[in-house]
Amino acid sequence: MVHSLKEAETRETLRRCHANQQREALLPAAWTKPPANSYNVFLLFNLEAAWDEGHCILALGPVGGPLQTYSYYRHSSQLEAPGIMADLREPMTFAELRERSGWIVHGQPGNWWNEHVNCAIALWCDEVTFRAVQACAEDRRAHTGTYNLITYNCLTFCDEALAAGGIHLLTESGRELHTIVPKDAFRDVDRVEGAHPFEAWKYWFPLGEPPSNGLRTIQDVPGTDKPLE
Repeated sequence: MVHSLKEAETRETLRRCHANQQREALLPAAWTKPPANSYNVFLLFNLEAAWDEGHCILALGPVGGPLQTYSYYRHSSQLEAPGIMADLREPMTFAELRERSGWIVHGQPGNWWNEHVNCAIALWCDEVTFRAVQACAEDRRAHTGTYNLITYNCLTFCDEALAAGGIHLLTESGRELHTIVPKDAFRDVDRVEGAHPFEAWKYWFPLGEPPSNGLRTIQDVPGTDKPLE
Protein backbone atom coordinates (compact mmCIF):
# COMPACT_ATOMS: atom_id res chain seq x y z
CA MET A 1 0.00 0.00 0.00
CA VAL A 2 2.81 2.44 0.93
CA HIS A 3 4.59 1.60 -2.33
CA SER A 4 1.39 2.29 -4.34
CA LEU A 5 0.87 5.61 -2.60
CA LYS A 6 4.47 6.55 -3.30
CA GLU A 7 4.11 5.72 -7.00
CA ALA A 8 0.99 7.89 -7.15
CA GLU A 9 2.83 10.76 -5.46
CA THR A 10 5.71 10.43 -7.92
CA ARG A 11 3.33 10.53 -10.89
CA GLU A 12 1.68 13.66 -9.47
CA THR A 13 5.06 15.35 -8.95
CA LEU A 14 6.01 14.63 -12.56
CA ARG A 15 2.61 15.77 -13.85
CA ARG A 16 2.72 19.10 -12.03
CA CYS A 17 6.28 19.91 -13.05
CA HIS A 18 5.64 18.91 -16.65
CA ALA A 19 2.58 21.18 -16.70
CA ASN A 20 4.77 24.08 -15.54
CA GLN A 21 7.33 23.35 -18.23
CA GLN A 22 4.70 23.14 -20.98
CA ARG A 23 3.19 26.45 -19.90
CA GLU A 24 6.45 28.39 -19.43
CA ALA A 25 8.79 27.02 -22.11
CA LEU A 26 9.62 29.68 -24.71
CA LEU A 27 8.63 29.08 -28.31
CA PRO A 28 11.41 29.38 -30.94
CA ALA A 29 10.19 32.81 -32.06
CA ALA A 30 11.01 34.15 -28.59
CA TRP A 31 14.51 32.67 -28.36
CA THR A 32 17.44 35.08 -28.03
CA LYS A 33 20.50 33.85 -29.91
CA PRO A 34 23.62 33.96 -27.70
CA PRO A 35 26.62 35.81 -29.16
CA ALA A 36 29.73 33.85 -30.08
CA ASN A 37 31.83 32.77 -27.09
CA SER A 38 28.83 32.66 -24.74
CA TYR A 39 28.43 30.10 -21.99
CA ASN A 40 25.64 27.92 -20.66
CA VAL A 41 24.55 27.55 -17.07
CA PHE A 42 22.00 24.78 -16.54
CA LEU A 43 20.14 23.53 -13.50
CA LEU A 44 19.23 19.87 -14.08
CA PHE A 45 16.56 18.30 -11.87
CA ASN A 46 15.98 14.68 -10.86
CA LEU A 47 12.46 15.04 -9.47
CA GLU A 48 12.19 11.51 -8.03
CA ALA A 49 15.31 11.86 -5.88
CA ALA A 50 15.00 12.30 -2.12
CA TRP A 51 11.50 10.86 -2.06
CA ASP A 52 10.15 13.37 -4.56
CA GLU A 53 11.75 16.43 -2.99
CA GLY A 54 14.14 16.30 -5.92
CA HIS A 55 17.83 16.77 -6.63
CA CYS A 56 19.44 19.73 -8.44
CA ILE A 57 22.64 19.50 -10.50
CA LEU A 58 24.65 22.44 -11.82
CA ALA A 59 25.97 21.99 -15.37
CA LEU A 60 28.38 24.44 -17.01
CA GLY A 61 30.04 24.78 -20.39
CA PRO A 62 30.40 26.79 -23.60
CA VAL A 63 27.23 27.12 -25.67
CA GLY A 64 27.04 24.01 -27.84
CA GLY A 65 30.04 22.44 -26.11
CA PRO A 66 30.59 19.74 -23.48
CA LEU A 67 29.17 20.24 -20.01
CA GLN A 68 30.84 19.83 -16.65
CA THR A 69 28.39 18.83 -13.92
CA TYR A 70 28.50 19.57 -10.20
CA SER A 71 26.17 17.23 -8.32
CA TYR A 72 26.43 17.95 -4.59
CA TYR A 73 25.04 15.24 -2.31
CA ARG A 74 25.79 13.02 0.69
CA HIS A 75 26.08 9.27 1.26
CA SER A 76 23.89 9.24 4.34
CA SER A 77 20.31 9.26 5.60
CA GLN A 78 21.31 11.73 8.31
CA LEU A 79 20.30 15.39 8.26
CA GLU A 80 23.97 16.38 8.13
CA ALA A 81 26.91 14.50 6.64
CA PRO A 82 30.14 15.13 4.74
CA GLY A 83 29.46 16.49 1.26
CA ILE A 84 30.42 14.70 -1.97
CA MET A 85 30.57 16.04 -5.53
CA ALA A 86 29.62 13.69 -8.39
CA ASP A 87 30.81 14.18 -11.97
CA LEU A 88 29.74 13.10 -15.42
CA ARG A 89 31.74 10.06 -16.51
CA GLU A 90 31.90 11.38 -20.09
CA PRO A 91 31.53 14.95 -21.38
CA MET A 92 28.06 15.56 -22.80
CA THR A 93 26.55 18.46 -24.70
CA PHE A 94 23.05 19.69 -23.95
CA ALA A 95 21.96 18.39 -27.36
CA GLU A 96 23.27 14.92 -26.44
CA LEU A 97 21.49 15.07 -23.10
CA ARG A 98 18.23 15.77 -24.90
CA GLU A 99 18.88 12.94 -27.37
CA ARG A 100 19.35 10.56 -24.42
CA SER A 101 16.05 11.69 -22.84
CA GLY A 102 17.86 13.01 -19.78
CA TRP A 103 19.88 9.89 -18.90
CA ILE A 104 23.37 10.60 -17.57
CA VAL A 105 26.16 8.53 -16.03
CA HIS A 106 27.23 10.16 -12.79
CA GLY A 107 29.48 9.48 -9.82
CA GLN A 108 33.20 9.10 -9.25
CA PRO A 109 35.77 6.64 -10.59
CA GLY A 110 34.84 3.19 -9.32
CA ASN A 111 31.32 4.26 -8.35
CA TRP A 112 29.32 5.28 -11.42
CA TRP A 113 25.55 5.09 -11.78
CA ASN A 114 22.86 5.94 -14.32
CA GLU A 115 20.60 8.79 -13.32
CA HIS A 116 17.60 10.32 -15.05
CA VAL A 117 17.10 14.08 -14.97
CA ASN A 118 13.53 15.04 -15.79
CA CYS A 119 13.87 18.71 -16.56
CA ALA A 120 16.16 21.72 -16.73
CA ILE A 121 16.32 25.47 -16.33
CA ALA A 122 18.57 26.71 -19.14
CA LEU A 123 20.57 29.95 -19.16
CA TRP A 124 23.34 31.64 -21.14
CA CYS A 125 25.73 34.32 -20.00
CA ASP A 126 29.00 36.06 -20.86
CA GLU A 127 32.45 34.74 -19.93
CA VAL A 128 32.94 36.98 -16.88
CA THR A 129 29.71 35.73 -15.32
CA PHE A 130 30.47 32.14 -16.27
CA ARG A 131 33.98 32.17 -14.78
CA ALA A 132 32.66 33.49 -11.46
CA VAL A 133 30.03 30.73 -11.28
CA GLN A 134 32.61 28.11 -12.30
CA ALA A 135 35.15 29.32 -9.73
CA CYS A 136 32.59 29.00 -6.93
CA ALA A 137 31.60 25.50 -8.06
CA GLU A 138 35.23 24.41 -8.34
CA ASP A 139 35.94 25.72 -4.86
CA ARG A 140 33.08 23.59 -3.50
CA ARG A 141 34.42 20.59 -5.40
CA ALA A 142 37.82 21.10 -3.76
CA HIS A 143 36.33 21.79 -0.33
CA THR A 144 33.12 19.75 -0.18
CA GLY A 145 32.43 20.69 3.43
CA THR A 146 29.29 19.57 5.21
CA TYR A 147 26.01 18.83 3.45
CA ASN A 148 22.96 19.75 5.52
CA LEU A 149 19.49 18.96 4.20
CA ILE A 150 18.09 22.24 5.54
CA THR A 151 20.92 24.78 5.57
CA TYR A 152 23.23 23.68 2.72
CA ASN A 153 21.97 21.10 0.25
CA CYS A 154 22.21 20.54 -3.52
CA LEU A 155 19.97 23.51 -4.32
CA THR A 156 21.57 25.97 -1.93
CA PHE A 157 24.94 25.04 -3.42
CA CYS A 158 23.59 25.86 -6.90
CA ASP A 159 22.11 29.13 -5.62
CA GLU A 160 25.47 30.06 -4.11
CA ALA A 161 27.32 29.35 -7.35
CA LEU A 162 24.83 31.35 -9.43
CA ALA A 163 24.98 34.28 -7.00
CA ALA A 164 28.79 34.32 -7.27
CA GLY A 165 28.26 35.28 -10.91
CA GLY A 166 25.49 37.75 -10.14
CA ILE A 167 22.75 35.40 -11.37
CA HIS A 168 19.49 35.39 -9.42
CA LEU A 169 16.43 33.24 -10.08
CA LEU A 170 13.13 35.04 -9.51
CA THR A 171 9.56 33.95 -8.90
CA GLU A 172 6.41 35.27 -10.55
CA SER A 173 6.15 37.92 -7.84
CA GLY A 174 9.56 39.29 -8.87
CA ARG A 175 11.19 38.19 -5.61
CA GLU A 176 14.26 35.99 -5.44
CA LEU A 177 13.65 32.28 -5.18
CA HIS A 178 13.70 31.11 -1.56
CA THR A 179 13.30 27.37 -1.10
CA ILE A 180 15.42 24.39 -0.10
CA VAL A 181 13.26 21.99 -2.17
CA PRO A 182 14.52 21.37 -5.73
CA LYS A 183 11.14 20.34 -7.20
CA ASP A 184 9.64 23.59 -5.90
CA ALA A 185 12.49 25.55 -7.46
CA PHE A 186 11.73 24.16 -10.92
CA ARG A 187 8.04 24.93 -10.53
CA ASP A 188 8.44 28.40 -8.96
CA VAL A 189 11.21 29.99 -11.02
CA ASP A 190 9.65 32.42 -13.47
CA ARG A 191 12.52 34.66 -14.65
CA VAL A 192 16.21 35.38 -14.16
CA GLU A 193 18.46 38.38 -13.52
CA GLY A 194 22.15 38.45 -14.44
CA ALA A 195 21.80 35.91 -17.26
CA HIS A 196 19.46 35.14 -20.17
CA PRO A 197 17.01 32.30 -20.85
CA PHE A 198 18.63 29.81 -23.21
CA GLU A 199 16.37 28.75 -26.07
CA ALA A 200 13.25 27.15 -24.53
CA TRP A 201 14.29 28.21 -20.98
CA LYS A 202 12.42 25.36 -19.26
CA TYR A 203 13.01 21.89 -20.68
CA TRP A 204 11.39 18.52 -20.10
CA PHE A 205 13.17 15.23 -20.78
CA PRO A 206 10.59 12.50 -21.48
CA LEU A 207 10.88 9.16 -19.75
CA GLY A 208 12.96 6.70 -21.73
CA GLU A 209 14.77 3.40 -21.38
CA PRO A 210 17.90 3.55 -19.20
CA PRO A 211 21.29 2.62 -20.66
CA SER A 212 22.15 -1.08 -20.69
CA ASN A 213 25.72 -0.82 -19.44
CA GLY A 214 25.76 -2.92 -16.25
CA LEU A 215 25.81 0.09 -13.94
CA ARG A 216 23.38 0.72 -11.13
CA THR A 217 20.34 2.56 -12.46
CA ILE A 218 18.30 5.05 -10.46
CA GLN A 219 14.82 4.33 -11.85
CA ASP A 220 11.86 6.66 -12.17
CA VAL A 221 9.67 4.39 -10.01
CA PRO A 222 10.83 4.38 -6.34
CA GLY A 223 12.05 1.04 -5.06
CA THR A 224 12.95 -0.39 -8.47
CA ASP A 225 16.59 0.66 -8.71
CA LYS A 226 18.80 -1.75 -10.59
CA PRO A 227 21.52 -3.07 -8.23
CA LEU A 228 25.22 -3.01 -8.95
CA GLU A 229 26.40 -6.00 -10.99
